[in-house]
Parts: sequence; structure tokens; C-alpha cells
Amino acid sequence: MVELDSKKEKLGQIILNKSIITKEQLKEALDIQKNTGEKLGEILIKKGYISDDTLTELVSFQRGFESVDLDKIQDKIDPSIANLISKDFAFKRKVFPFELRDNNLSVAMTDPRDINVIGEIRMLTGYNVRPYISTKKNIEDIIRLYTSDDYSLKEVQEIIKDEDFTIGKKFEEDLVEKNPLVRLANQIILKAISLRASDVHVEPQEKNCTIRFRIDGVLQKIKDVPKTVQRLLISRYKIMGGMDITENRLPQDGRSSINYSNRIIDLRLASIPTVFGENITIRILDRDESVFDIKKSGMSEEEVPKYLKMISVPHGAVVITGPTGSGKTTTLYSSLNHISSVEKKIFTIEDPVEYRFPQIMQVQVNTKIDMTFSRGLRAMLRSDPDIILIGEIRDIETARIAVEAAITGHLVLTTLHTNDAPSSLTRLLEMGVESYMISSAITGIVAQRLVRILCDNCKEEIDLPDSSFNEEIKRILKGKKIFKAVGCKRCNFSGYLGRTGIYSLLEVTKRIREMLLNRKSTDEISDAAREEGMKTLLESGAYKVAEGITSLEELYRVVY
Repeated sequence: MVELDSKKEKLGQIILNKSIITKEQLKEALDIQKNTGEKLGEILIKKGYISDDTLTELVSFQRGFESVDLDKIQDKIDPSIANLISKDFAFKRKVFPFELRDNNLSVAMTDPRDINVIGEIRMLTGYNVRPYISTKKNIEDIIRLYTSDDYSLKEVQEIIKDEDFTIGKKFEEDLVEKNPLVRLANQIILKAISLRASDVHVEPQEKNCTIRFRIDGVLQKIKDVPKTVQRLLISRYKIMGGMDITENRLPQDGRSSINYSNRIIDLRLASIPTVFGENITIRILDRDESVFDIKKSGMSEEEVPKYLKMISVPHGAVVITGPTGSGKTTTLYSSLNHISSVEKKIFTIEDPVEYRFPQIMQVQVNTKIDMTFSRGLRAMLRSDPDIILIGEIRDIETARIAVEAAITGHLVLTTLHTNDAPSSLTRLLEMGVESYMISSAITGIVAQRLVRILCDNCKEEIDLPDSSFNEEIKRILKGKKIFKAVGCKRCNFSGYLGRTGIYSLLEVTKRIREMLLNRKSTDEISDAAREEGMKTLLESGAYKVAEGITSLEELYRVVY
């Protein structure tokens, strides 16, 4: 039982002595307390005179109770202990049991002096109660994460044993001390990493929650987990990403990391509310596994020197184009990796910064404080850069600054969302950039896609199907061995293992510049570029099919 010392100084006097509030504010709060019977600390918080944390510190000082920050120990909390009392009781009494040792139950409370509540917890659990003081918000947040009327510890433990989420023995040993919920959340991510997934999707459905991994650019369903586990799993991931678990009406994003085989894997998390609950997407970023080497990107022996020539000039702009997920960022980073040196000052402005590099000044876009691409670019140009990487051209202002920088002696690397290389030139015109500036600034454009690589263990040779190929495609494929995807255990029965790039390189030659100045159409520019050696994406992909690297089905899926 907690001993109460009536000789201890009153809370109001302690706050006054510490000059946290004025005498007038204390008198106002005491008058309210006299009329309503509310606790003094709660009145002061409602009036905005003190914070939750301040009250906790003061009560701890006044009564000699230990305080606990539940956020800092949440990885060590066992849900089975948290659920020794009901969710309703925990919310109503503002209490949370977080540890059990030798028949002593440690309980976080907003008022550890309340002997009636302590007695109730003792009767409900059968354990001796050791009270700690914590803030109301801290307790309510952790209640939402760890207690549920529907929550079943047995369900989580069964999921952990499921073969769809099993991981190597080494990782099992690393997780042995984790509580079941933390263990499950980590196992899902570790399993995704082991399968080379780039993203984990936790998708609430009406009657369950679906876990899907994006492997080699294609989503694959891994498992449905019970609806009762959904809220807890999503809350766990939100805590990992430093997001607010009490906010479920607005999108949020965050970052975290996890240790895998003695290397740190960065995680980028995003939540968005849906009709059946919050969807969580986890982007897995592994610098050790990423190939930032142009020569290993999938460019042909003919394309590599052509591209290196584009990015080796002292000024001008090189534009990488393609849809989301086509590998543009990897190409940009590979380019920087090739041209970076101690003699060059390099700035990047990105949204978000996915990987961090030494000797490169990387800037994160933050629209909340008006740190936009255009504003960041203007600041960079005042910092004497040699090379500027712009994550994406999204508006006319950014486009104009980028083009002006390229004209005035800087090498600019950037991306644009168009279907092919020639379309990027006309897209800039449509955005409002003057044709003479584009023709002077742009030195090259690269359109790209990622195609899956056939699994060598199970691919099967097929006859070239009858199709309406153009003459160039027929020439490329004539007499070559064509393969199709089959699927085996090694490739997780997808038929593919890894991805490679296909590219269409457009060099902005004198002829192309003149056509731009004369505002020729995209088709006319495309025809001229092909006459000068540019391959289309379909033709580039056809060479990969002819080499047995990918299949016709995969090429059509990606290009069309």
C-alpha cells in the first residue's frame, strides 16, 4: 500500500514556488476546483498554464513516486501483461500495467496516490501493485496500442509460427526477447527483405487484413491476418516510424531502420486512412544491395559510353524520364556516383532523400515550411555548385530555374514524368519554357523502364509467337531463343528473379535543336532521333528478350 505523507507541501504551493504560474492563475484554478471538485493539476492543464509532462514531474517530486515514460520502454512491454485489465477500465482509470516481476505488477497511473484504484487493480489481477506516475497522454496512447477487447495473444502467436512469416534461425534468436506484437511486426519486414521485396503493404479489408510484398516491381499476396490483429499491427508500425498513433484521419509518414545480417536497412513508412482502417506502406531501402553503377544498370555496351558522355560535360541538363517505379532515382544516384569527386561541389534537392552520400550536399523538400524545389534551387545557385541534382521537375518555376542553371555553367541532372524521351522536350515547351532555352540547355534525355529477369532455374524455351511486330523487332528476334517464365521455389514461383533496365537514349544534336526552335512535333523529333541512332524502349527490350534475359510477356507488360 502507498503511504501518503500529509506533511508534504501542497501541489499548488510547489508550482508557485517554482515560478511556473502566477498567484492570480493559482487562485483562479483553486476557485474552479472549489466549484467543480476537479483535480488542481487537470484544471491547470486545461487552462494551458502547465503541460502534462510538467504536472508529472511536479507530482513525482511532491509525493516521491517514480515516473515512467512508456514510449521509451514500449518495445519491452508484453501485451499479455497489458491485457490483465480491460481496455475500458484502463481508459476510465487512466492506468496501464507494463511489467510483472515476482508477483509485483508495475502500473503507470496519472494519480498514483489513488488507493481505491490501486485496490481495484489488485482485486482484478491478483498481484501486488507498484504504482508509477506518467502523463495522461502517454498512458492513453499506449492503451490504444496494447489493449483491445478483441485482441487475442494466441492469434498473434499462431501467425508468428506461420510458414509465410518464418525467417532464418539467426533472426529467430534475435527476436526471442521481443513481445509477440513487436516480433510479428519485425518478422514481416525481415521476411520481405529476405524475399528481396522493395515494399511491404499492410492493407485493411472488411473482414481481415492483407499483407502484400512488392517483389521485382509486382505485388504478391503473402497472407491474410485476422481483423483483430490489424489495429495493433498498424499502430506498431506507426510507432516505429515516429508517427502519431492517435491520429487516424490524416495521412502521415515516418522513418525507421532495422538490423539485418549486420547491416542497417532504412525503412520509409506512410499511412493513409481507408474505409476499413489505415493502410500502411513500408519502403525498404538497402544501400548495400543497391547497385549505383551505370555499367550494372542494364545499359548495353553501346549505350553506356553514350550516356557517360552526356553526364561528363561541364554544363547542360540531362533528363531521366519514366513512370514511378521505373528506376529513375537509381540512375540519378549512379550518375552522381560516377562523376562525384573532391574537385566538384554537388547539391541535390529531393523529396524524399532516399539514400545518403558522403561529400554530396543533400537537401530535403519540406512544403510545410515552404522549402520547395524552386526555393531550394535558388538557394543552391548562390552556393557555387558545379552539379545539381533535382529529384523531379513538377512546375514551371522549377523547370525554368533548372534550364537557366544548365545554360549558365552548371550540370543539371533531373527527372520528368513522360512516356518516352522525345515527349520530354515537348512537355517542357507545354509547361511554358521557351524553345530557345530548351535547345540551349538540354544535352540528353533518357527514357527507362525496369523489366523482370527470367529465373534461369525454371525458364522454358518457346517458339516465337505470331504477332504484329514491326520490322526492326522482327530483325532483332529472328533466329534467337525466346523464353517464357514458369516458376519454381527459387523464384518464389513467379518465374522471375531480379530486375534490369531498358533504356532509350536521345542525344540532343544540332538537328534536334533546330527542330525544337522550329517547334516540330514529338513524332517528327522522334523520327529524326531514330535516324540518328536512338532505340525505342520496345527495341531496347527486344534485345533483352533475344538475349534470354526477359520474356515477351514481361516486355509488353512494362512498355505498354
